[in-house]
Amino acid sequence: MRLTDPVCIKGFKLPNRLVASPVASATASVEGGPTEATFRRVEAILSSRAGLVVMEHHAVHPWGRVRRSQMMLHSDQMVPLHRPLAEMIREAGSVPLVQLNHGGSAIAEADLMDLPDFRCVAPSAVPHPAKDGRVVPREMTPEEISELPSLFAAAFERGHQAGYCGVQVHACHGYLLGQFLSPITNRRTDRYGGDLRNRARVLLEVVEALAERAGDSILAVRLGVADFFPGDDPRGLTPEESCWVARELAALGVDLIGVSGNLCGPDAPQGFDPYSKLIMEAVGDRCLVECTGMVRSAERAQTMLSSRVCHLVGVARPLLSDPSSLAGWVVGS
Repeated sequence: MRLTDPVCIKGFKLPNRLVASPVASATASVEGGPTEATFRRVEAILSSRAGLVVMEHHAVHPWGRVRRSQMMLHSDQMVPLHRPLAEMIREAGSVPLVQLNHGGSAIAEADLMDLPDFRCVAPSAVPHPAKDGRVVPREMTPEEISELPSLFAAAFERGHQAGYCGVQVHACHGYLLGQFLSPITNRRTDRYGGDLRNRARVLLEVVEALAERAGDSILAVRLGVADFFPGDDPRGLTPEESCWVARELAALGVDLIGVSGNLCGPDAPQGFDPYSKLIMEAVGDRCLVECTGMVRSAERAQTMLSSRVCHLVGVARPLLSDPSSLAGWVVGS
């Protein structure tokens, strides 16, 4: 595999194997729509010439925000606001996906708690281990959990109407679906907690609901493979457990699994290559695998592909510094 090789996902042809991974911009309006700053940000991202562009996380519910200035797809009023973004990406020759998320207890701005219509909820009433510990979420009721598949499904429909070629479910970096996967943040004793099958239940129910509606659209999941970085002391969710989750996702019809960290976050000092190799082995040829993390050169990206770490290589931080320089990775001389 070469970085410049095209690849097809669900009938969509990507001109290369470079992925513009989602990076939160905090540029949304208070209603959750894009602003002029958002369009400038996307224009810069498109200068990378990445074949696949995954738009930053969009909350599926007002309680799912992590900051006030977050993108949202929680209501039908969002569709016309987001349509120009998807069109802009397609016209640039890239394939656009929109990432769907519920933040749970991983709120980035404490002033969300001052909003009268906001509630901080999570699998269990324990502070998020990656935050300052001042916010203790309310444990979700079984009824609230059972509503999550329909919330994601409705947001999927809105993304489709806005012109995106598919969605990516955010199940990493310690947000709500990742909180359910981790025994550190999920201490429930009902059907949504305990063993791995129960902790993964809500993620699989969300994906199943989307798979029923996906049709020709791409269905992707960004999976937090472990609560610790490669090489660190194990704690919480393990790579071996996530290999089982990945096989279940592939069996449900997921087209692409993105590999990252869970409670440990996305900034692995040496990248997530070992985890991505495990997921590649777990899913076989049933779906594609993308890996993001510490990719700072075309040489490293090509090595990841040649070593079969992944099928596609994601970049994140370089999109913030000098995205146009990435075009040289995928445009032949």
